[in-house]
Amino acid sequence: MMSIDNNCNTFNSMDEELEAEARVLKQILAKMSEKMEIGKKIPTDEEQKAIDSKSIFIGNVDFGAAAEELERHFKGCGVIVRTTIPKDKMTNRQKNYAFIEFECDASVENATVKNGTIFRGRPIVVTSKRTNKPGMGVQRGRGGGFRGGRGGQQTVVVKYVYVNGPAPRARGGFRGGWGRFNPY
Repeated sequence: MMSIDNNCNTFNSMDEELEAEARVLKQILAKMSEKMEIGKKIPTDEEQKAIDSKSIFIGNVDFGAAAEELERHFKGCGVIVRTTIPKDKMTNRQKNYAFIEFECDASVENATVKNGTIFRGRPIVVTSKRTNKPGMGVQRGRGGGFRGGRGGQQTVVVKYVYVNGPAPRARGGFRGGWGRFNPY
């Protein structure tokens, strides 16, 4: 009976140990979600326009630049809220542009004066940030529309009218053969 009682104690201690580990994991998860800003609401169009009106775009940034260096370069323009240097998703290498969000609109005008200044040996381009419009750049590939599908109403343009008979026929396949009729 003694061995059964020892096993029950070890089970109780294992359950307590698992509960303690679960509490620690929940604390770590809560800290990570705060850090990653999970569950934060997405700004509305008006809020995004207000944020963008206080932000600048910086082009031709050196690939090795750090956010702290950019903040030092634009320190005299105003109070900086956030500095963002995007990274390529595939290579994880930073891109050669950045964004800085200021506390007020007047700082954007002060920062655009720095257009053409030298940062890490390169002349940078500084402009006010534009607000992205949804759907821009969507129409790609054959057929237009969303993701190359058949998008909405299509416009047909008739270039030639053949009066004395049908249009000349093309010889060969889609890519190859003698080619198609091309009046140019």
